[in-house]
Amino acid sequence: MAHELILMAEPRTVHGKKVKRLRREGLVPGVVYGPVVDETISVSVNSRVFSKFYMNHGHSTIFTLQWEGGSQPVLIREVQIDPVRRDIIHIDFFAPNMRQKLRQAVPVALRHIGDHEGVLQHVVNEVEVEALPADLPHEIDVDASSLNTIGDGIHVADLTAPQGVEIVTPGETLIASLVAEAAPTAEEAAEAAEAAEAAEAAGTQGGETSEGGEAE
Repeated sequence: MAHELILMAEPRTVHGKKVKRLRREGLVPGVVYGPVVDETISVSVNSRVFSKFYMNHGHSTIFTLQWEGGSQPVLIREVQIDPVRRDIIHIDFFAPNMRQKLRQAVPVALRHIGDHEGVLQHVVNEVEVEALPADLPHEIDVDASSLNTIGDGIHVADLTAPQGVEIVTPGETLIASLVAEAAPTAEEAAEAAEAAEAAEAAGTQGGETSEGGEAE
């Protein structure tokens, strides 16, 4: 890596239902585990700092998780979200063997989207790759400038993998394509007609009221 990416954490001794107190203090509980860790390590991270970090780096970027008394290169393996409040409630940090290749899902990002016919349909948001942890990309850029007319498509085979990275998702998998705009269904057409009729009726009634007022 060109530079070391670090996320600060704190050792955690609070477990079970008591972690609610940590969340009230703006901390998110987490664990560190993996083939190079003898025992699962309990940690906590600042909620706001982690949210920004996760947004910028995602789950396929290797970084150093550092806490008092220890540090470990990790990936973000799982982020649990409260289904109602949408707050982050727990994080799994996976500590891989840095000398062994692993498989990881990596986001694909469409770039250079120009003027085109139809509707751009982004079919696949991630591809699976194999690489040493230090070589895992944050995302794989996809040049979408070739998408111009309906029927054009980009497949996994069209992607260029970064050095040291092998894309293992089948090459025929469709990433994105241009499709014709869908015609409205009969139900949608009927609803649109009813809305138009209602608007016309409301306009007519308004006109009659106005004319009556002038006559008085």
